[in-house]
Amino acid sequence: MQLAISPIVLISGVGLVLLSLTNRLGRVIDRSRFLVQEIEAGKDTARKHIQIGILFRRAKILRISITLISITILLASLMILLLFLGYFSNIHISNLFTIFFIIAITGLIFAIIVFLIDVAISLKALKIQVSDYL
Repeated sequence: MQLAISPIVLISGVGLVLLSLTNRLGRVIDRSRFLVQEIEAGKDTARKHIQIGILFRRAKILRISITLISITILLASLMILLLFLGYFSNIHISNLFTIFFIIAITGLIFAIIVFLIDVAISLKALKIQVSDYL
């Protein structure tokens, strides 16, 4: 039972990152829809088209990060299952557990890297939007 705490803590922490990523994706989608409505209403500018392109790129990047985080959560859940199966069936699962843990942490690392890429792109988009006022 004590061994299961580590994957549970991993799920909890990664769940908060997932919440943040899905909130960012929701904002990207909402902003994209708003810009499309503005263009359809005749308020078409080149800057809005650039923003939509950036937002679409950000959405794809966030999808990658959300997928990696979800895989991390799935693997952490499987680690918990393996621990209980190993305990109740006396099957040696440490190698498989270690592999799942390494893949989960690797997925988390790549998800954070992709998240940082999204932050950089959003700052570039902000710079484009406020460039006339700087």
